[in-house]
Amino acid sequence: MMKSILFPTDFSSASLNAFGYALKYAEKTQARLVVYHSFMPGAELNEETREVYKKLDIENFHSKKDKFPPFEKLIEELKADSVKMKYVVEEGAFIENFKAYVERKEDAIELVVIGAQAAKRGMFEVFLETNTAIILEEINKPVIAVPQRARFDGVIDHIAFLVDYHEDERAPVTQVMKTCREFGAKLHVLHFDLAHGESVVPLMDRFRKSLRVPYTEDTVFRSIDTIDLKAALADYCRSNHIDLVCLVNHKRNFYQRLFSYSLAQDLLHSIDVPVMAIYND
Repeated sequence: MMKSILFPTDFSSASLNAFGYALKYAEKTQARLVVYHSFMPGAELNEETREVYKKLDIENFHSKKDKFPPFEKLIEELKADSVKMKYVVEEGAFIENFKAYVERKEDAIELVVIGAQAAKRGMFEVFLETNTAIILEEINKPVIAVPQRARFDGVIDHIAFLVDYHEDERAPVTQVMKTCREFGAKLHVLHFDLAHGESVVPLMDRFRKSLRVPYTEDTVFRSIDTIDLKAALADYCRSNHIDLVCLVNHKRNFYQRLFSYSLAQDLLHSIDVPVMAIYND
């Protein structure tokens, strides 16, 4: 069965901005891209969604599963017409419908890509608030959150992975190493040393040697001494042209403890780079 990437949209500018990342990720990993929209008849809509609804009979559209006009231009601009697309429209509350759709077996959803923006009316207004916890805790799939300020240049060639050298990070790092090879991207495995205690070099060496796939010159391991993680991470992303920052979504992970759900908002406000939270059981 072909793997699928699920891309929920409310047709907002934040959603359209994130679509480029979802489309390119699907192209490079040879996955189908499922564009998903949930609507509630009579519900209050943001202006961007209303404009799309004027051009699209949304209540009849969900039975046709045709193309979404707002995305056709983007597919053409990114020259990604080889990506297999599926359009889904369902009636009902977004989060309940969304969770149920992820659990279905028919599309074999392996990744969710979602746009994130500052508080506005619309489906994504609470992504950085209560729905963040629901998506990360209950869906149990990797989630890429794309800040509205992120600007996609059409390629993903530098990926950073935040590690604390824990055993439960090995499998996710190994998987991202494989993804980097599919993208032809360089992987930056980063540890931010806030404790300023013993040397982390032995930990780094043991972690590197324990990975399930051999690393190459396209994978670098860095330990960065800092007292301000967000500022140091933002500086590293700018200096090294990072396109995606990954971390393990696990309560035992140092960075996940540091970036609690309220602080995750600070992270997405601190850097103009998509953040990928990887679920690890």
